[in-house]
Amino acid sequence: MHKTKQFYLLLLLAVIIAGSIFAAQIIKTKKITVTPNATPILSEGFYEIPIENDDQILGNPGAPLTIVLFSDFSCPVCKLKYYEITKFVRDHPQDVRLFLKDMPRKNLFYKINDLPHRSAFCAGKQGKYWQYTDILNTQKNISSESDLTKIADGLKINTVSWWQCANSDEATQKIARTTALATTLGIDQVPTIYVNNKKINLENDINITEMLTKFIVK
Repeated sequence: MHKTKQFYLLLLLAVIIAGSIFAAQIIKTKKITVTPNATPILSEGFYEIPIENDDQILGNPGAPLTIVLFSDFSCPVCKLKYYEITKFVRDHPQDVRLFLKDMPRKNLFYKINDLPHRSAFCAGKQGKYWQYTDILNTQKNISSESDLTKIADGLKINTVSWWQCANSDEATQKIARTTALATTLGIDQVPTIYVNNKKINLENDINITEMLTKFIVK
């Protein structure tokens, strides 16, 4: 009986010691403060982003605020950013200009499909670039020739010359140049957005419309 009491006393003592250690660790944990790394919304450095003569402009060509959006028509997030940014530009047509740069991505299972990008470039040859890209960015999985032709028909585009253009070296080289530019800039994902040659950190939970509005507040 004496040994049994001794065992329980030792057990109780062990529990008390363990509890004290645990309580001390909790107190230490509460005293720890974590300061998150503040990642700037805009990059500190400037990026040289050349604008080509055949790049389409939405907004005022002489606007003080320039937005460049690298995007892919098969990217769902790109479609959302495209809608948000183009709406902002159309709401402030004198203050902003937008350039859309093509960056067709390589899918895990499929090769790069740059046909929608080439076809958009050629829609621009007939003055329908933004109408065409508006539609592309509201549709899902638009990539086949027949799907693209339906869009062109709906916009009264001359599909014969448009299709010849889409399959030309000029269109292919245009997309190749913008893809090469993205590589030079170190872009590895879309969408990627630049404002006056500064890159937006999209990992921050930011409201792009609100941020852009601050640039044009007079």
